Amino acid sequence: MSQPAAVTPHPAESDLVIKGMTRDGQQFRPSDWSDRLCGVMSAFGADEQLRYSPLVQPALRDGLRCVIVKKELAQLEPRLFKFFLSFAVENELQIVFDADAVATLLPEFAKRLSRDGIVAQPAAAKSEDY
Repeated sequence: MSQPAAVTPHPAESDLVIKGMTRDGQQFRPSDWSDRLCGVMSAFGADEQLRYSPLVQPALRDGLRCVIVKKELAQLEPRLFKFFLSFAVENELQIVFDADAVATLLPEFAKRLSRDGIVAQPAAAKSEDY
């Protein structure tokens, strides 16, 4: 039997992953570029801590700094989605369209649990004496 061909997700149905590597293989600088880029859509919470938008997240993927732009941003704010895509193109960064980019960042154990449909049991509460 022949193996089925890998299905490449259509860009409109996929998250955009901007990698911190140029097309010619050079690491993109400065080293905090992903945090700065995600700062465009960040806000300070009530606890005065910076919170990134769930639609645009900095990430470390295969040891490389990346920015994951969720596909929902293209429908909600097309101009912002275009901004992120244009940033990648203008800086000659590698881009990938991934059907569920955030899921690829899960630790291998969590991926296996998710794939096998196993639900982790909550740990029993421990009483601690002080």
